Amino acid sequence: MTLKQLDAFYWAASVASFGVAAERLHVSQSTLSKRIAELEVQLGKPLFDRSGHRASLTEAGVQLLPLARRMLGLAEEMHVLLGETGDGVRGHCRFGVGELAALTWLPDLVAHAREKYPALVLEPCVDLGAALERRLESGELDFAVVAGFSQRSGISSEAIAQVGFSWAAAPALVGRQRVVTAALLQNTALITMPPAAGPTRMLEHWLAVNNLEAGRRLTCNNLAAIASLIAAGVGIGLFPNGWLRQMAERNAVVQLKSRPALPELEYTFQWRRDDARPLLGRLRDAVTQTVDFSKPSPLW
Repeated sequence: MTLKQLDAFYWAASVASFGVAAERLHVSQSTLSKRIAELEVQLGKPLFDRSGHRASLTEAGVQLLPLARRMLGLAEEMHVLLGETGDGVRGHCRFGVGELAALTWLPDLVAHAREKYPALVLEPCVDLGAALERRLESGELDFAVVAGFSQRSGISSEAIAQVGFSWAAAPALVGRQRVVTAALLQNTALITMPPAAGPTRMLEHWLAVNNLEAGRRLTCNNLAAIASLIAAGVGIGLFPNGWLRQMAERNAVVQLKSRPALPELEYTFQWRRDDARPLLGRLRDAVTQTVDFSKPSPLW
């Protein structure tokens, strides 16, 4: 019995499919299946029932899973204890962030982790929050930084930052007006991210609570493009406060007040509840040390 065999079994049993498990371990699916088959021969029992559309754990597999998790955890603790550099943290970590994080503090996180954990390879994935949660739950990601707390039972969330957003518009579009009113929302296009994005969910709740509706909508899945559209006078929308200050100084946009003000949006570090690897604790600390949504965008 080898750690590679246990690793193959653990990930195949913990994620959505053998294909996802193979991707996580950076091996072919045939190699993953071979390692699991070798483990089954050594144990003398099948660990997966492969008769259905998707392989499921047998009774023996269910019994082995917590033991495999414990043995792999002990192996990681040995690396941490005896590691000469980077506290023994090594391997490959795939994680998810939204576009705002990617355009502000993501480079700082990667640089910080590379310096502290040189044997660790980071692979960031940028997507909408809802998509990142699905990928995290399926086992495709190790962790994600997402707006809001997850409602999924298999995901844990820990608050790491609050982000302020403000209404913004091009000066020529609104003239002297500096307040968001029902009339402005009816007569001016509202530019937003798709419904699955955290800022859009926050905005929709604010509109509903205040009995307001937008007359026209323009949806775009790129935050930087939305900022450019707003600056071009196509419509009004939300800016992260860090970006707003930067562009307001250049008179590219003006801030619009609203009553009541927009609530701050809570961002959380999310991970699977059944994933207790020390790696996640160290990366959660790294995110906490580098997260800064107030940084100005490098695009302007």
